[in-house]
Amino acid sequence: MKKNIDSMEVWEFGAIGIANPSQSTLKRYFELINLTQGVNGDIAEFGVSKGNSIITSALVLRNMNIDKKVYGFDTFAGFPGYALNDNFEVFADLHKSGGISEDHYRKVLLNQEYILSRGAKTSPDSISNSADFANTSLNLVQNKIKLFNLENQIRLVKGDFTENLSAKISELTFSLILIDSDLYDSYAKTLPVLWEKLSPGGYIYLDEYYSLKFPGPRIAVDDFVNQTDCNLIRLGDWLDFERWAIHKK
Repeated sequence: MKKNIDSMEVWEFGAIGIANPSQSTLKRYFELINLTQGVNGDIAEFGVSKGNSIITSALVLRNMNIDKKVYGFDTFAGFPGYALNDNFEVFADLHKSGGISEDHYRKVLLNQEYILSRGAKTSPDSISNSADFANTSLNLVQNKIKLFNLENQIRLVKGDFTENLSAKISELTFSLILIDSDLYDSYAKTLPVLWEKLSPGGYIYLDEYYSLKFPGPRIAVDDFVNQTDCNLIRLGDWLDFERWAIHKK
């Protein structure tokens, strides 16, 4: 199937299990594909899960006749581990230190009530609706890739991408990077490496910089930005959430 994304009906996105670029929580990320089409390098996504966004990214590229590949990095087996900064209670420290706003913390506490009311826990391995994201597989994502004939556009890299990342991407350059991996280490250990591989004019989209569940990414990003000559920018808010990215001048 060589589907044109503009010809897809709304119900098809849900039936296949991929993101609708105009309605998804990642809408601002998909908009950056167009914005960076003239920037040198491919696209990378860290945190593929069931392939919801990586398939859409490749379809958007196809629709716009942009000759770039999308590299997807994931364990395809769930979260590899946790750091102290991933504990939900760290939100209280962030609020106390001014790391998040009063309104942000209000939503965190309200979301905590909702999580507990449905019988879930606030531990990092169960706070998400997808728990620890173990309900996926490399084969599942590959089947979606084959469905759309995207084998030449998508490259999947299985394993803990916080380990030996420099070697894994040594020959690559990126124009756009999505970090959608929820945890402190996945941001803290990859941002310095990815920054060196990002072309001028490129963006790193930070899916969990504004989160009501995972405090670690906020800490990792702020530490990185404070040590790096980069621009942390707030994109247009979408679906009641702030959307953030790092831009390389």
